[in-house]
Amino acid sequence: MYNTKVKQRKPMCRNDRTWARRVRIGALGLSLCFLTLENAVAFDYPLQEEQVREAYFLGRTTDGEKLSDFYKQYVHYFPFPARGPYYSYVESVEFRTPYELVVLRSREKLNQYSALEADEDYRAHPNQVVVRVMISFKLGYAGPIPPTNRFNVRVSQSDPIEPKQFNTEWLCNLWNDCGVARFAILLWFDAEQFASGAAKVKITTPDGQILKTEFDLDKLT
Repeated sequence: MYNTKVKQRKPMCRNDRTWARRVRIGALGLSLCFLTLENAVAFDYPLQEEQVREAYFLGRTTDGEKLSDFYKQYVHYFPFPARGPYYSYVESVEFRTPYELVVLRSREKLNQYSALEADEDYRAHPNQVVVRVMISFKLGYAGPIPPTNRFNVRVSQSDPIEPKQFNTEWLCNLWNDCGVARFAILLWFDAEQFASGAAKVKITTPDGQILKTEFDLDKLT
């Protein structure tokens, strides 16, 4: 004969149920934590009043080495293009965080610019991020200057990030007696558009050059 008695499962005691519930809550909290980290902004934003003040005084420092070490994080330079049918030169790409923008404004307004004014300027545009690409033409280039919109700049992380605004700034053109024609492309973003990790910048020029660089946003202030 077979034993037809089925051993009944011992009911879960109260302590076991409490422990299981805590495990589920802990797992949920950990998942939310990872999700938050994944979508976190890497560089500092929004800035606290002390950070704005710190950036303001950094911009006014006379310590050139300290300032140079700071800018190295934000500006990537490209070598001069190799021989070929190239007439343009992409000099650099700069990733301007809200913190660096405070430093730059303070540096540009050395005369009669207070910490209070720096804080007011920051509060006017607290989430502003700018990608600035410097481009020049070869010395002695006498050909036609292509429209600046033929220099294509793309910023991306896992997906392309579209700028809120786009404009160019001529620093020197062929009609001025200032040497080499030179201009900057500026792409304006909101800080919320960026997540932790690397931000990639790709520049395509009308003479066939493709240049790429990355900024580790986790290391920027």
